[in-house]
Amino acid sequence: MRQTLVFVAVLLVMSGCATYIPPGAKADLQVFAPADIQAGFAAKPTSPFPASIAVVRVQAPTYNNYNLQQRGGNYGSGRYSVILAKEAGEDLQLDRVRKSQQVAGLVSINRMLLPERLEGDRELRAAASRLQADLTFLYTFDTAFFDTDMSKPLTVITLGLSPTRKISAATTCSALLIDTRTGYVYSAYEVTERSETLSTSWGSRDSADETRRKNEQEAFKKLIDEFVATWANVLERHGKAG
Repeated sequence: MRQTLVFVAVLLVMSGCATYIPPGAKADLQVFAPADIQAGFAAKPTSPFPASIAVVRVQAPTYNNYNLQQRGGNYGSGRYSVILAKEAGEDLQLDRVRKSQQVAGLVSINRMLLPERLEGDRELRAAASRLQADLTFLYTFDTAFFDTDMSKPLTVITLGLSPTRKISAATTCSALLIDTRTGYVYSAYEVTERSETLSTSWGSRDSADETRRKNEQEAFKKLIDEFVATWANVLERHGKAG
């Protein structure tokens, strides 16, 4: 009986000290932009409208999060990685892009089209070209968690210690729309979503990670809101409005 009580006590202590590791970093989108001023002016738009668009999520090298640790879905090494898992309700939101004027269709880039080593935009553009995609839309998430009274992001979050502890989540979603043929950048996008929750709602790593996913879903929705709202400007600037 005594051994049973000790065992239960140990389990309680272990569960009380469970920790959640926040996700890895965003991809550096400068990797995908022209290297200098001269290269920026040298890249020209082909204005291939109506355009098919290849969509891909990129993150920092060795990026990981709790969900990917359990289920997999990240690929590549080098200067960035590609996330193949759909975690942010992408299909629902991208359907709005698919229905936009002068959009011929959307396709997803997968690992079969990519080399193991990822160094810049050429690897993604080459993959998009194999799918006959005129444009490449790449996006990345930068999600961090904060104590309400601290300015620095939390690197480890201990679950279940304080019922009144408030934790804030901030997600910035950034994206580039690139000409697959030339690397010309048609548009850049960036939005931020913030939320706050009590740590008591985080009874497990799964519930903690659900907060991350919900925040990223809202951020991605905002990103597509911006894409749809400014798409007409892209078309007008390149002679395809109306």
